Amino acid sequence: MSRERINSTPSLTVIIPVYNESAMIPILLTELDQVFSVDSLKLNHISEITYCFVDDGSTDDTLAQCTSFLSKTAKVKIIQLSRNFGHQAAVSAGIANTDTDLVAVIDADLQDPPELIFDMAKKWREGYDVIYGVRANRKENFAKRFLYWLFYRVYKMLSEIDVAVDSGDFCLMDRRVVTEINKLPEAVRFPRGLRTWVGFNQTGIIYNRCKRYAGKTKYNYSRLYKLATDGITSLSTKPLKFAQLLAFMYLIFFVIGAIIAIPYYKEPIWFMMMITLFSNCLILFCLYIIGAYIGRSYLEIKGRPAFIIHSKYEVEPKSPIHD
Repeated sequence: MSRERINSTPSLTVIIPVYNESAMIPILLTELDQVFSVDSLKLNHISEITYCFVDDGSTDDTLAQCTSFLSKTAKVKIIQLSRNFGHQAAVSAGIANTDTDLVAVIDADLQDPPELIFDMAKKWREGYDVIYGVRANRKENFAKRFLYWLFYRVYKMLSEIDVAVDSGDFCLMDRRVVTEINKLPEAVRFPRGLRTWVGFNQTGIIYNRCKRYAGKTKYNYSRLYKLATDGITSLSTKPLKFAQLLAFMYLIFFVIGAIIAIPYYKEPIWFMMMITLFSNCLILFCLYIIGAYIGRSYLEIKGRPAFIIHSKYEVEPKSPIHD
């Protein structure tokens, strides 16, 4: 238990990336003000709270709804990106534009319960610097549940550091952690991976993930594939080593196969066809792995920012906590 943190009254920012969430915003805003009421904030010793909405290039009236929202307790900050840069870039934009003692990240669909942030704050008072949500179950279809399950296991197996499985962007971070993440120079950013890489004292809280209240998920299979590729290549070079191992195994296989096929050299077509097919598959697979890293290196070398901010808005709360 951290003696310094027990009696402290930290400020809190809740980062909420939004993209075409017109159907979800009214529900979200009502829920946030109910959860983070004046009484709840005082009970949990939070001195002030900010909702930081990051509009990731929405084409509906999401931005208008956010800018017109007047919270009862929270300062509302809206960061409008110049176009759709993607969910991970939006999270990064929010993290880069906070100055509070604690920073939480939560999705706009309310699948992650915002009231759990108070439980995370209790863990922070115990001395933890990063508290992440661990999903006990999901409400998506079977295919997506399986792909998420598979990704996290492969991600953990290939990662060169100890990463938590079934843990998304939903978390609470201490200011020190946020400062270190913002120092990292990556252009292609995977915040939950960077959150793990910087270290400090980390723990998870298990919870049941709810169904989306309204609207549609923006993570189709193409976006999930990109997320998985960025996640694995951001933290590990093991796939490159795996490609090297496959090439070495192929050499051994070829030598053994050539020796076994000596009696059949009069009619070697069948054997050569199998060798050719296998080698082509192996070469293409290795090129796929190498290509993922070359593509990421290409993006990093260009030095382009992960996001561009179009404009910022701030709205003061109607009823400050200390009134």
